[in-house]
Amino acid sequence: MTDSRLIPNLFDRLQTEVHVWFCQPPLIEDKSKLSEYKSLLSEQETERYHRFHFDTDRHSYLVSHALLRQSLSRYSDVHASQWQFLNNEHGKPQLSSSSALPGVYFNLTHTSGLSACVVTLKKLCGIDAEYIHRKNNLKSVAQRMFADEELAQLKDDTIKQQFYRLWTLREAYVKALGIGLAGSSKQFYFDIGRENSGARLNWQKSSYDKGDDWHFRLYEPTPDHVLAVGYQSQEEVKVLMSEVTP
Repeated sequence: MTDSRLIPNLFDRLQTEVHVWFCQPPLIEDKSKLSEYKSLLSEQETERYHRFHFDTDRHSYLVSHALLRQSLSRYSDVHASQWQFLNNEHGKPQLSSSSALPGVYFNLTHTSGLSACVVTLKKLCGIDAEYIHRKNNLKSVAQRMFADEELAQLKDDTIKQQFYRLWTLREAYVKALGIGLAGSSKQFYFDIGRENSGARLNWQKSSYDKGDDWHFRLYEPTPDHVLAVGYQSQEEVKVLMSEVTP
């Protein structure tokens, strides 16, 4: 059974590109579309979908996982409902069989009002998106989680935007490594470029990892969200952002 969403030659383009697919779940309300999404979920995903207490969380989960499945099927003739996933010890999903998409890595994120996934070829990758209007004590969280070099980048007049840029960068990195938030450390830090679109990963002098083969980009897909993408590659490649309806 094939998926009509297959895009010819898209898999080949992953040789020189990183692809990000995103959508805004609150804008997707069509009942027939949502019914289609439910039919794509695995038994385990369906069980988790029904465990959510709030409708908004349940809706976000449904759309996010439909987005991931449909996105993967843009590169292969495997139907979106047929993808099977395994989780590593930290819960990061991966394809249970790579025969359909050999060498492909992916990562998924969703937050209030936004879902996104990144797809790469032979490159570890991570993605994180955050809704910037959450009511958090940003300075307190930053003191606990950020390195001194990052704290120095927080200015009172731009603290919200800069906090979430740094936060999503950190999340994208540890998600790419597959170690989760527990792997976040003050041993590494990010420098954000002047144009706020790129960032450099740095490690403290005591660390063996210099971060030279990691590349990060920052985006604002909506006025309410910050999104960071990271991938491991000897060379920087083009990152393509595409808003879609799964």
